[in-house]
Amino acid sequence: MSNYRELYSDEAEQALLGALLLDAELIDPITGSVAAADFHDPENAALFQMMIDCHETGAPIDPVTLNDFRPFLPSGHRTMAYAGELAMNTPSTANWKAYARVVKERAVLRRLVDAADSVRESANESRPVAEIIASAQQAMADLRDLDTGEPDYKRMHSVVSKNIDILDAKFNGAVQSGLSTGLVDLDKLIRGVRRKTVTIVAGLPGSGKTTLGLQIAQHVACSGAGVGMVFSLEMPEEELGNRVLASLGGVDLKRLDDGSMQDEDWPRLTSAVCKINDAPLFVSDKSGLTVARIRSISRQVQRHHGLDIVVIDYIGLISSDGKAFNRTAELGKISTGIVNIAKELNVPVILLAQLNRDSTKRPGKKPIASDLRDSGQIEADAHCIILVHRDNDSEEGQNGVTELIMPKCRHAPVGSCLVQQQGQFARFVNFAGRELSNEEVEMNRPFVSKYRGKAQ
Repeated sequence: MSNYRELYSDEAEQALLGALLLDAELIDPITGSVAAADFHDPENAALFQMMIDCHETGAPIDPVTLNDFRPFLPSGHRTMAYAGELAMNTPSTANWKAYARVVKERAVLRRLVDAADSVRESANESRPVAEIIASAQQAMADLRDLDTGEPDYKRMHSVVSKNIDILDAKFNGAVQSGLSTGLVDLDKLIRGVRRKTVTIVAGLPGSGKTTLGLQIAQHVACSGAGVGMVFSLEMPEEELGNRVLASLGGVDLKRLDDGSMQDEDWPRLTSAVCKINDAPLFVSDKSGLTVARIRSISRQVQRHHGLDIVVIDYIGLISSDGKAFNRTAELGKISTGIVNIAKELNVPVILLAQLNRDSTKRPGKKPIASDLRDSGQIEADAHCIILVHRDNDSEEGQNGVTELIMPKCRHAPVGSCLVQQQGQFARFVNFAGRELSNEEVEMNRPFVSKYRGKAQ
């Protein structure tokens, strides 16, 4: 290839690698458009593949970690020296798309030249004309596919036309507005969990926010509506597994924990196992995940299994990249990153969050959106906010009656609904009692017997 210097650009390859070293969050968009085979220089190709492999292990991408991962390049040069030189000589990451496009274009052009050479050789070997034409057509198809992404703008007419088609499908019952949560009144309240949106489910510790988030993903997977992915940064996978079995089988969670199973529990446990066996529900209990790593794992699931909903428990445990000045700024950046994941992967994301205890000092103790801990950016970014409220000082709260308060939603009016928490089964069920009057709430009258949906 030495006679075709215009068919590769060492400068673009090095600048692209340097951009990755300066900003590891570019790994997903860059690997989505460029492969290791697109690099002309074997050193660059090896370093790019090393970055991908290193990222898959969850390690950060920088000269030190890359050197620790694989100390030498194919040429025998030290990885740290070459990576450090690239990072130092790349002034900015702003033009990474242009670098990626040059690398991809030159790779396709080299393949076209190789294909032309192959066509010439095939002709000399008297191969069938149909095969020669097919080879040439494939090469031209690759050349026409140079654009690595969709346009950055669209005509509004195309957007509106698509909306009309979706509206028609909804009217005819062919398409639902969003995924069902499995709870009738909550579905009516939020009008379905929708793609490309982030729904915040927040509550005080022990309020049931984890139960609700896991149950929604579980319902989507077990009902056949789609594929669910749960990131549990706090709770180990074993505990999540027991919660799923308790919820699906109606088996007391304490008995699953300590092994004191009763005869009637075993058929219920078998039923739960059968329900979850073929359900496309996936879980990661890795601690300290960053937004970039959550995006990468979600892409893996989407690539191999499809993906319809992501649940993250919870935002306060997501690690930052260390570039923010304080925790509030860090959480704001993390929140925006989660919104980008929802849009990029075209899935709804349910992001769990904690509330501060300001609500416990108010009359009625009901939380509001501004009680979200540490960051107003979380409130601003959210498409929908659901606050899980159960007043354990009241008789109804002690019996599992829980209010889901929705102070913000971009596609539905604000409101609230009641659900019944069955703590021993780690689940919520539809509320079957009557809603309380304001007077009853204020007077805290004993009315437990009036709740037909009370915990068993």
